[in-house]
Amino acid sequence: MKSMRKSTLSLKTPCSVKDQKALLRARKKAELCRLEQSYIEQSNACIAQKLSELPEYKNAKTIFAYYSVGREVSTLSLIRAAIRDGRRVALPVSGDGGHMHFRLTDDLEGLVPGKFGIPEPDRGELVVPGKDDIIIVPALCCDKHNNRLGHGAGYYDRYLSEHRCFSVCLCRARLIDDRLPAEKTDACVSMVISDE
Repeated sequence: MKSMRKSTLSLKTPCSVKDQKALLRARKKAELCRLEQSYIEQSNACIAQKLSELPEYKNAKTIFAYYSVGREVSTLSLIRAAIRDGRRVALPVSGDGGHMHFRLTDDLEGLVPGKFGIPEPDRGELVVPGKDDIIIVPALCCDKHNNRLGHGAGYYDRYLSEHRCFSVCLCRARLIDDRLPAEKTDACVSMVISDE
C-alpha cells in the first residue's frame, strides 16, 4: 500500500511553471478542437458585439488588433468594420527574437504571409500604442485574474511589458480557468472579454 501512495504522490509533484503551461497549452488546444462550430460562431459574434460596445474601443485613436487564424476568436469582421469606418487599424509584424511591431493598414487584401504564415502588413506606418489606444490580444485561454496563455513564443508578453495602454484579450468562456500558471515575464491584460 505504501508504494502505491508514493507513486500517487509522485504524480502530483509540482512541475515548473513552464512545464505546467506546456501541459495546459496542450489540454486547451485539444479542448478548442472539440468545440462545436456553432459555438465558435456564436461566441465570435457575442465577443465582437461586447468589444464594439466597449468605451475604450469606441474612443480608441488607434485599434491595435491581431489577424485571427484557425479557431482563435475572430477579429476579421471588427477589423473590416473599423477600416470601413475610417478608423486607424494596426496589425502586428512578427520579428526575430520574440519581438514584434505594428504597422497601420487599411487593406486586408494587401497583407502578406508573415513569419508564422499569419497575414501581416509589409508596408504602412510603424506605430506604437499610446494612452488613448487599445490593443486586442489573442490567447489560447485566460483566467479570472486577466492572465492569458498564448502559444508560447512570448511576443505579446514582451510587447505589453514595453508598451502601456489599455489591453483586452478575447477568449471563449469555455476556455477560461480560475487561475493560470504564470511567470514573472507574463503580462496581464487590462480586461478579458468572453461570451458570458
